[in-house]
Parts: sequence; structure tokens; C-alpha cells
Amino acid sequence: MTQHRFPIRCLRAALAVAAASLLGALPAQAQTRAALVQSIDEPGRSPFQETLSDLGCRTTTVCSFNFSTVPAGKRLVVTHIAGYVDTGAGTLPNGFFQSSFGGSGYATLPFTGVRGPSSALGVRIFINHDVLAFFGPGESPRGVYHVNGSGDTMSGGALMMVTGYYVNLP
Repeated sequence: MTQHRFPIRCLRAALAVAAASLLGALPAQAQTRAALVQSIDEPGRSPFQETLSDLGCRTTTVCSFNFSTVPAGKRLVVTHIAGYVDTGAGTLPNGFFQSSFGGSGYATLPFTGVRGPSSALGVRIFINHDVLAFFGPGESPRGVYHVNGSGDTMSGGALMMVTGYYVNLP
């Protein structure tokens, strides 16, 4: 009877190859790594929010707001306007939101508003309006509430809050 013995040299070579491949000593197929990606224009990276009030517009028909100038190298993307205005008779105000450079307004309709409680200051109108507006370096967003032609006046003042984010310009 003949016994076939696996040569010890072959066994040692096979074990060495297996151990080396487990330890990564032998060249393996090229592996690709995931590229690191960063979204520089993501809204959460450079959020913007500014709130202004105008108490000097009592007994007039217009409340206005001049927001901060957009810094150099940035673009401001405005996504929402909120606030309130107090009117004597509860007239839903018209509103404008535009650039300090002039031109057409971004929101030139009655802002979405809800009549709130009546008080000694009149009727509070709550504003909640989605908008998509873009402002470049050096521009200052401007907002206006007005009740012109309605016979009503602003009775207690107003507040406007603008939210959005900055984008870096190339």
C-alpha cells in the first residue's frame, strides 16, 4: 500500500500564503475609498434670521423694515417671513419684500395673516409667509406692511422676522 504524503514544503508554502493574505502583506485588488463630500451651500451651514420692530408707525398707514446688508462674498436666500402688525380695524395689510436696489417686490400681495385678539392697540394680525428671494452682496432686504386706502391705520406697531441662509459666492 502506497501512502501519498503531502510534501511538508508545499504545506508550509500554502500556510504562508494564507497567513500573508490575512495580514494584507500580499498585494490585494485595489480598493476604492469613498470620496469625502461637503455641501458648502447647505442651508444649515450659514443660517440667517433677523427680527425688526417698528413702533414708530402707530397712527400711520405704513410700517417698514430695513434689514442688514448682505456681506461681501455671500448671497442671502430668504425663505420665510413672519411677524405681526396691529391695525385699528383689523384690516389685513398688504406687504412688500424687496431689494434696497429697487425693482419688483418678491411678495406683493396680502401676506398670509390670521386675525388675532383685539386689545387697546387694535387687532393683531399674525403674518406667516413662505417666500423665495435672493439678495447679493451690498443689498439690504426691505419689508413693508401697509393698509393704504382702507381707512384703517397701524395702531400698535409691527414686527417682521426674516429667515433663510447665506450661500458663498464663487
